Amino acid sequence: MENEFIVRIQAPAQIIMLRPLDVFVRHLIQQLPAFEGSQEIVDNLELAFSEAFTNICRHAYRSQNKGPVSIEIKVDSDQLEFRFEDNGETFDPDKVKCPNLDVPGEGGLGIWLIRQVMDEYIYFCENGEKNVLRLIKRFSP
Repeated sequence: MENEFIVRIQAPAQIIMLRPLDVFVRHLIQQLPAFEGSQEIVDNLELAFSEAFTNICRHAYRSQNKGPVSIEIKVDSDQLEFRFEDNGETFDPDKVKCPNLDVPGEGGLGIWLIRQVMDEYIYFCENGEKNVLRLIKRFSP
C-alpha cells in the first residue's frame, strides 16, 4: 500500500496541546482512503485519540510537572495505530470500572469510549518506567 507511513510527535502532556493535536489527527485520518466518506469513523477515531491524550495529561502526570508524551501514528495496509508513551504514573486499565450510562456523571468514560471505538486497547508498563498505550483500528485494505 502506498499510504503506509509513521508519524512521530513529541509533545508536552498539557491540555493546551489537545486541540492542535486533534486537528492534525482529524485531517490525517480524513486523507486515508480506508476512512474516506465515513465521517462517523473519523469522529470516533479522533475521540479515541483525544481521550487517550487527555487521560495521560490528567492522570499520568497529576502534578504541575508535566512530562513529555511521545505519540506515534502508524498506518499500514490494514490498520491504523496510535501509540502513546509517557513516563508518568502507571495504572491498571482493567481496574477501571465500566461506567453506569443510566447515571450521568462527569468523567470516567475515556477508557470505555476508547474500547468501543478501537479494535485493540493494549497498555503495559515497559521496564517499570515507561507507560505504553497502543490503540489499533483495523480496516479492509
